[in-house]
Amino acid sequence: MKMNRKELKKTISDFNTISTRLLQSDYDEYIGVLKRFLNFIESTEIVNDFIQDCGGYCADIEESFNEVCQSFEPTRFNFSIGTEEETSEIYSLVKLLCENNFQHPPLELLTAYSYAKKYNDMVKDFNHKVIFVLVGHIENYLKKVGIDMGLDSNITYNINGNQVNVANDNATINATQNNGIDAAELKKLFDSMRNSLSEELSEEDKKDAEECIDIIEQELQSNNPNEETVKTRFKLLKRIDCSVKFLSACASVATFANRFYPFLDQIALMFQG
Repeated sequence: MKMNRKELKKTISDFNTISTRLLQSDYDEYIGVLKRFLNFIESTEIVNDFIQDCGGYCADIEESFNEVCQSFEPTRFNFSIGTEEETSEIYSLVKLLCENNFQHPPLELLTAYSYAKKYNDMVKDFNHKVIFVLVGHIENYLKKVGIDMGLDSNITYNINGNQVNVANDNATINATQNNGIDAAELKKLFDSMRNSLSEELSEEDKKDAEECIDIIEQELQSNNPNEETVKTRFKLLKRIDCSVKFLSACASVATFANRFYPFLDQIALMFQG
């Protein structure tokens, strides 16, 4: 297809808008916003061509979906490692959810990706672990198209937690988040948490710990973090890994972010004690 730079910039802006809306949507509005997201994908030629080149709709997702929703234990999709296959599979899941008259995302699906008790928190976790991946693949494709068109020096992409930001031309994205936190420093502290996990943890415990860290990072990157979610994940981390190095890394994050979110004071003291 033919597309000039101006049209590409408009597409990127539209993708930014609908992706951000989806990643920030709550339980009650989720399916409606998901349908808008799907409509954008299928009605925007450059994005739809990418999806089709990745394989389009994968009918196998229907069997996998039934297995996830009918399992007695929380069961997650076994998405492929390859980018194209994974893109096709997650797109197919989105399409399945939109075209089967669901009023809300199935709880069996949400609980497979979340330990949270509140529906809105479950949706956040599902977005972070599944939808965010599809958004990232589409974003990366549009970025490569932009590079081929000579826009690599003019477009900056920043997909961060539950928001997608794109700066065009001479615009820039400030590294300081709207909540005042130094984003670069916060990222370093979370990277330190991940690197400090005990090598003696089982694969399952390590996976659970990494998920908790991802969720806490996502919350603290937002302008309105869920206090209960953050506290619960920190407490779970302390139960999973009580090594001195990891507890110290947790304390550093809580102490740093406490300047912006006072509710973390108790968490910081818990890890310092």
